[in-house]
Amino acid sequence: MRTQEYLIFKDPENKLHPSPKVLTQVFLMTCITQSINLNIPDTFNCTAMTPEQRILLGVDWVWALLEKPSKNPKIQIAVRVLHLPEWEGSGESSATLEASSDSIQIAQMESSNKSMCERMVNFCTSIGKDCYALFLFFGKKDDKQNIYGVLSNNFGAAIGKCSNIDRAFIENFVKGSKFDTPQKMMQAIVSRKKSENLTLVIKFS
Repeated sequence: MRTQEYLIFKDPENKLHPSPKVLTQVFLMTCITQSINLNIPDTFNCTAMTPEQRILLGVDWVWALLEKPSKNPKIQIAVRVLHLPEWEGSGESSATLEASSDSIQIAQMESSNKSMCERMVNFCTSIGKDCYALFLFFGKKDDKQNIYGVLSNNFGAAIGKCSNIDRAFIENFVKGSKFDTPQKMMQAIVSRKKSENLTLVIKFS
């Protein structure tokens, strides 16, 4: 995957520092291109969020499995990308670049009492069990070269128990876990019984 190539790449002159925004867009465009190559846009589509939506909902994009022939979303996966701290600090952040927009400032004020992770969990919970939160880790502390994901339709239970939905909370799922493939992730989602809770840890690269 192209995103992994950026994570692995070592610039001998130390001049290449792709921003988190660029890495996120490369991953997303790779997924969109692959879905087009497989001729599945009619059954599986992707909606990228606007800057305002990303702030208000905590979501970078939403994957949806569509019903036929209506093409209404049957299952949705809201995705939030989490970068390594050193990547988060590289380049000019998207928030800084977009800060001059009035709509961005309003969105920031409206959502300032919750973390980005909590906003996404609340968004998924408001839709129901057929909407999953997927947190993508572009590298982790002990493995900076691979992409991992934690997917669940039950993060809302943690909020009910007053747990903080933050990076540390989500990373705990990855520690010592057995990793599923993206294919097994989709199979588990499609075969899940109605109202059943599902939590998976996935290795994407």
